Amino acid sequence: MRSRRALLALTAAAALAAWGPPARAVIRVDITVSKIYDSSKAVVVGTVTAVNPDNRVVDLKVTGAAKGDSPGEKVRVQIVSPEDVLKKAAAGQPAVLFVAEEKGASMALVHLADTWLMAQAVPESKPPVWRVVQVYDGKQTFPGRTAAVVRLAAELKAGKPSLLNKVEPNFFNGGVRQLAKLGLAKPVFLAAGDVNADRKPDLVVAAAGGTHLLLAAGAGYEDATAKWGLGGASGRAAAFGDVNGDGKPDLLIGQEIYINNGQKFAPAGAQLQLPDGARPLATALADATGDGKPDAIVLLADGRVLVFKNPGAPDKPWSQQAPRTMWQEKEAALAGAIGDFGDNGKPHVLAVRPSGIVRYALDADGGPPADFERLTGEKPPHAATPEGLKNVVAAALDYNGDRRPDFLLVTDGGSLLLVNRGFGTFLAAGDAGAALISTAERPVSFKLSRATPIVGADMHGDGIDDLLVLTEDGRLFEADNHAKAAP
Repeated sequence: MRSRRALLALTAAAALAAWGPPARAVIRVDITVSKIYDSSKAVVVGTVTAVNPDNRVVDLKVTGAAKGDSPGEKVRVQIVSPEDVLKKAAAGQPAVLFVAEEKGASMALVHLADTWLMAQAVPESKPPVWRVVQVYDGKQTFPGRTAAVVRLAAELKAGKPSLLNKVEPNFFNGGVRQLAKLGLAKPVFLAAGDVNADRKPDLVVAAAGGTHLLLAAGAGYEDATAKWGLGGASGRAAAFGDVNGDGKPDLLIGQEIYINNGQKFAPAGAQLQLPDGARPLATALADATGDGKPDAIVLLADGRVLVFKNPGAPDKPWSQQAPRTMWQEKEAALAGAIGDFGDNGKPHVLAVRPSGIVRYALDADGGPPADFERLTGEKPPHAATPEGLKNVVAAALDYNGDRRPDFLLVTDGGSLLLVNRGFGTFLAAGDAGAALISTAERPVSFKLSRATPIVGADMHGDGIDDLLVLTEDGRLFEADNHAKAAP
């Protein structure tokens, strides 16, 4: 058992991300949830049953103990301050108490209403009462929601913690090299997936001359658009996904779903109906409805998200759910991605706008919008730029091979990698895209612009994604990723 001083001293120490070079070799959280758990005599999980504003008391029903003994059926938390936490607390919400003791005096770190709190035990109170004495600065330890802390506590009890606490900043240090000259001009999008099961990423590219399927062949690529049935495909975005569960990657291009039989793509029975003039920013084939089948998800630049439900058969129509507007501000997104960026296993949207990076859930279960500080526990480095983010190039990729989508962002001011820790939280790594930016010491034969498509793809079969860059004149480059794969 560790002392009360040890628990009081628990503070996170993740490096502050900046657009400049990282300050140290390893980006990490020094004081982790695991350390807090180990320092605790007991870890109590409960559910809010009532909130009494008059005496500022939150009643909790104890639902279990992730460590040590249960304190009984009921616990109370008195929140004298801050007032906003009491206002956010509501019946049905979860809560977690990490309890320590020294010389008969007890204290606890409480996670309630998505906030870390420091509390002291009220002696001889029945049921046990914990009086909050201050907000605990635990954002960098874990900036996520209380619902995720409950699942974290369960993992720690089982001895199987999966929260990522450090990352090696070997950002594309394998160098940048040209792979091919594709003979295409002014590309609109670039998507990568292994369509023919040869364990090599193939490419789908929309350019000035139409949409093309390029199969990896030898040291380059061969155009198989007509052979694979994609001669009439068109659109401004594309995504791979296994729509029918046969293990083969199908395609969403524009408004059309294409089913892959291993040798050719065939259009599904019905087109998706996108609004007139819609400008897709990102698309995905992912399960948005919880039935285990990938649905079609389209993020528009104006903040609307469209979800088309997978009917389970290729000849049936994909019914559209009621559109959702992610933000009300009249600020178009510059870039975005759709993937498992939240803490409930469902797809979320990451949107980059001039004012910053925000995550949005597709339903209420995913919680409210999360800004950079909620995602990372750190102040956003771009906040110091009065004009906001500009000329954004971004891509989702699995940087470290842990099957969690990370997010790379390159702007006029520099670059940033959000490394997915799991449970809806991220480590922020500055200067992660430096290999893509030409300098006198490290020249690069292209210049990124907002129109430059980039995409993550496992080019070497090592379980981690490299980065592909397609220039305006059709040159394809690879930024080689030498990150250590996750165990």
